[in-house]
Amino acid sequence: MSTFDPKLGLILNTRPAVYHGRFHEAFGDLPWAIYDCPLTHEEPISAVFPPPGAHDSLIFTSQIAVNLFFVDPPWRLKTVYAVGEATAKAAVRAGYARVIQTGENVDDLRQHLANDSFASALYPSATEVSADLAQEFLGRITRVPIYRMIARDGLPDQFAKMAARMHVVAPVFSRRNAVILADLMSKAGLTQKNSAVFAVGMSKDVFEGVQGAWQRQPIAKAPTMQGIVAMTRATIEALGP
Repeated sequence: MSTFDPKLGLILNTRPAVYHGRFHEAFGDLPWAIYDCPLTHEEPISAVFPPPGAHDSLIFTSQIAVNLFFVDPPWRLKTVYAVGEATAKAAVRAGYARVIQTGENVDDLRQHLANDSFASALYPSATEVSADLAQEFLGRITRVPIYRMIARDGLPDQFAKMAARMHVVAPVFSRRNAVILADLMSKAGLTQKNSAVFAVGMSKDVFEGVQGAWQRQPIAKAPTMQGIVAMTRATIEALGP
């Protein structure tokens, strides 16, 4: 007989702290409580930027990049291509004059840029990116890393104890996120036998080459926030009484 009470469950929020508001807004109406446990945090790094006149546009694929890109006022007049609603709103708050939300993921961005007439774009980013647009748009996009994401050393003892007695559904937004979660679960001694963690992927690429101790890894039908919320809801409902 299972030792897990299906009436008790947690949604594990592994996203960096800057995204907690957005996460709670998106997942807040689901029946299980949200447990905030960011797997990474951002660390700014020094960077040298070209003069504003060298580019006519900016690319932001994360809210973190927007927040850390402290530059001279002329950059605020550039066209901004932003991935996702949260990133676009962050750019507007930062004072950029023209912000274009290109969609919800890098594939949407790639398609938009392929059909756009921009001349040259600066892409402030993390050191590690899922897609290096500078290599895909040679001569038109210049990527400059401005921060790195640092993984936490371990899962909180409180969470490890809760994961051993209740269901946990963990929305996973990137492959690096999946790799870190799998590693930290292993370090905490959480296995398929002594825990019931279900990892919900934003896309199938998230779990490519990753072996985690979760029970299942359902994939969102659409690689969007709405898609991963819907699959998280379906996973919770399937685990219910």
